[in-house]
Amino acid sequence: MPHAVLVNGAPRGAGGAFAEQLLSLPFQETDPARLRAHVDIRWIEPESKSRQITIDDQIRPLLDFIALTSYEGGWKAAVILFADRLNINAQNALLKTLEEPPPRSLLILVTDIPAALLPTIRSRTQYVDVTTATRDTDAPWLETVLDLLRNPPARQAIDMIAWTDRLTAPLRELKELAEADETAAAEQTAQAQDGEVALTEATKSMVEGRVATRVKEMREDVLRTILLWQRDVLAAACHGENTPANFPDEAAAIAAQAKDLSFAEAAARVDAVEEVRSLMEHNIRDEAALLRLARALSTPPINQ
Repeated sequence: MPHAVLVNGAPRGAGGAFAEQLLSLPFQETDPARLRAHVDIRWIEPESKSRQITIDDQIRPLLDFIALTSYEGGWKAAVILFADRLNINAQNALLKTLEEPPPRSLLILVTDIPAALLPTIRSRTQYVDVTTATRDTDAPWLETVLDLLRNPPARQAIDMIAWTDRLTAPLRELKELAEADETAAAEQTAQAQDGEVALTEATKSMVEGRVATRVKEMREDVLRTILLWQRDVLAAACHGENTPANFPDEAAAIAAQAKDLSFAEAAARVDAVEEVRSLMEHNIRDEAALLRLARALSTPPINQ
C-alpha cells in the first residue's frame, strides 16, 4: 500500500468511488457510510463559500490526526476531496507529511484537476487516473440539454432568450438535487457514527458548503456535455465521414450542424463554451453567461 495516492477523477464520481475502494483494503470495510464515519479515517473538502481548503481550518488538524496512533491499532487515513482547492499554504503544509509519512498511514488526494497541485506534491504521490470517456446517461438534465443541442436557437432575440431559459431551468434544479443528496448523506453518516439522525448546526453548515461545491460540479457537467457536443461538431466539420467520438448516436444531428460550418466557425463554438465556463466560474449570472452561448450556437433565420 502506498503512503499517498493522487486520484485523477471526479470527487463525487469515479474519483470518490476509487478512494472508498482503496480504503476498503486496509480497513476491511465496504460500506461507504461506515468508511465516512470510521474513527481512523478523516475526510475533508471545501466547506466555506470561498470553496478553498485552508491550512488553519482543515489541513493542520488533519495532519495532527494522521500523525496519531490508530485508535483501532491498524491504519490511519485521510481523504482530501477536491484537492485542487487546497490553497498554496495548505499544499506546502502537506509536503512534510508526504516526505516523512507516519507508519501505516494513507493520504488520498482526489481531484479532476491534478495540474492545479504543486509539482512537488504530484511527484510524492502515486498517480491513479480513473477518468473515463463515458458520460452519465442517468443525469436528470441530460435529455433537456441534448434536445437543446439538437435544436439550437435561431439568431433572433426571442429565440435565443427562450433557448437560454430552457437551459437555465435544469441548472436551477441542481441546487435542490444537491441539497437533498448531501442532507441524506450527512444523516446517514451521523446515524452510522452515533445513532443520531438529526443534524447539528455545525453539520448543517458543512452541508451548505458541500452543496455549493456540488452545484458547481454538476453545472460543470452540463457545460462539459455541451463542450463535447461542439467538439464532435468541429470534428465533423473537418472529417464529415467520421462517427462522432462523444455522441455516436447523434451522428445525424451533428452532421447536419457541421454541414455548413467552416473550421473557424466550428472552432469558435468550442471557444464560446470555454468562455462561458470561465464566466460562470467567476460568478457571472447563469442567464447572462448562457445568453452568450446561445448567440454563439445560434443559426441564421431561414429568411436570411
